Order: sequence, then C-alpha cells, then structure tokens
Amino acid sequence: MMTMSATPSKYQSVFRGTLNVLIMLLGLASGVAQLAEFPARIAQWALTAVCLACLLYFVVRFWQIAFVLKIRQLRGEVVEKTQALALQRVGHQRYLDAIQRISDREKPLFQETLEVTVTVGADDDSDRIVEKRVTTPGPLLTHRTMRPIVPTYDDRIVRLDDVAFKAYRQTSGTITALPLEQTRLLRVWMIFDPAMTSPTEWQVEYRPRGLWRPLRERGWDQLVWEDRLPTAAGTPSAFTRFQVTFSFPENAKPPSVKEREGYGVIEEPVRGPSGRWEMVWRDEKPAGRRYIWDLTQSVGGP
Repeated sequence: MMTMSATPSKYQSVFRGTLNVLIMLLGLASGVAQLAEFPARIAQWALTAVCLACLLYFVVRFWQIAFVLKIRQLRGEVVEKTQALALQRVGHQRYLDAIQRISDREKPLFQETLEVTVTVGADDDSDRIVEKRVTTPGPLLTHRTMRPIVPTYDDRIVRLDDVAFKAYRQTSGTITALPLEQTRLLRVWMIFDPAMTSPTEWQVEYRPRGLWRPLRERGWDQLVWEDRLPTAAGTPSAFTRFQVTFSFPENAKPPSVKEREGYGVIEEPVRGPSGRWEMVWRDEKPAGRRYIWDLTQSVGGP
C-alpha cells in the first residue's frame, strides 16, 4: 500500500501560508467593520482596500516563488553546462597533448635558413618580431611547430590573438596557425596547404606587446633562443644559416648586443636615416645551440 508523505513541500507551505494570511485579513476586516458599525460606503472602501492589499501581497509572493524556481532552474543548467565544458576541455587537451608528443618525437625532415628581425619599440605597442624562413623539405613537409618570442617577466597567459600572429607564404598556398599551448610560453602548430615539396620562402610576424619593457626601463635585458634537436639526417641543427637583426629606437648613444657564449659574429651598430640603430648577428654554421644575447641601451630616450 502506497502512502503519501505527511510533510508538505516548501512551495505548498508557502501557498498555504499565503492563503491563511488572506483569509485572516479578510475576516479581520469584516469583523472590525461590523463591530465599529461603520457606514456601508466606508466599510466597502475599507474592505476593497484590504482586498487590494491582499491581492498585491499574493502577486508579490507568487512572483517571488516563480523567481526562486527560475533561479534554481538556471543554476541546474549552469552546472550541466559546466560539466559538459569540463569534459570537452579534457578531450581537447588530449588532442593537443597527442599533437605535441608527435611533434616532439619527429626529427625535423627539412633544412632552412632563418632571418629574425627583432624590433625594440619606443613603447610597448611597437615591439615587433619578424621571422623569415626558406625551408627545403626532405622530401615533404606538411606541418611543424614553433615557439614565438613572448614576454616571460610576468605570469600572464599569452594567446595568438594577443600578439596579432600572422603567417604567410611568399608563393601560392596558405599556412594555418593553431595554438597548441597558451601559457607563459606560447606554442603554435603550423599546417602548410599544400605541403612543401621544394624550397619555400615563408614568414611569420607578431607583436609581443611589452616584450622589451625591462630593456626600456632599466637599460639591459636578454633574449634566449633554443635551437632544435638533431635532424633526421644526423646534423645537429635544421638551420643552415641563422641571422638576427636587432633594431633599437633612436638614441644618442649606440646600443650593444653580445652573445653570451661567443657564438656567431656581431656587426658594429649602424644608425639608419630614421635615427634607429641596427646590429646584425649571424651564425653561418648553426649546431643546435642555446643562444643567449645580452642587450643594452641608454635609458631616457634620444
């Protein structure tokens, strides 16, 4: 035999309490009117006022209950959406991890020359990096990964949109850039369409806002570049030539650049027609090294 719960629900209690209040107010108003022997018209007005007040009270209570129910419904939907989003993020991260593992395990099946232009801006917004590459696949190159140069002096998360990342080929074809890792160290998956089958010139450019803020504020900073692991051909680096041009803002005193371990050669600073200083560093025989350049410039402007 089925039995019903003797405990009323929260909303049944609310409705029952509201009805009890209405009945009590109506009875009280009617009794007071009879005992006081008010004129009929005044009694009608008083009773009408009480009825309107009761009706308003009932409407407000009903709206409150509807509002509470809606809030509970929305909270339930938020919980469901949050759980679904968490599952999607886990699945998405698994794909990213798999792509990174594949990329890390594959030795470069190409050789290339690389020319990087590092522009030290006069302010945060004018810091800029351009990487020009000529890649010779062996025999086919469909994708690769790279790490753009981004600020690392704080804990902010860097995304592709934050640095206005652009990649394009000098000839026909497209490059699709997808973020693999968006933390303090940005990593990008480059997909070439069509695949490279012959020497191809392409470049990326981006604006890492505030990259050289420490250099502008204190007059010195450093840049680190990690060359890749040995290639499939057994050579220590995929680079056959590596060049970096450092461009500094106009200043009365020339800047300085020095590779900490003495790798490569650095030219003397040259001042261009615009007043900016340029220094060119190059390594004609890259060997999978870790490069660290120490940069200095005068603080305080021209």
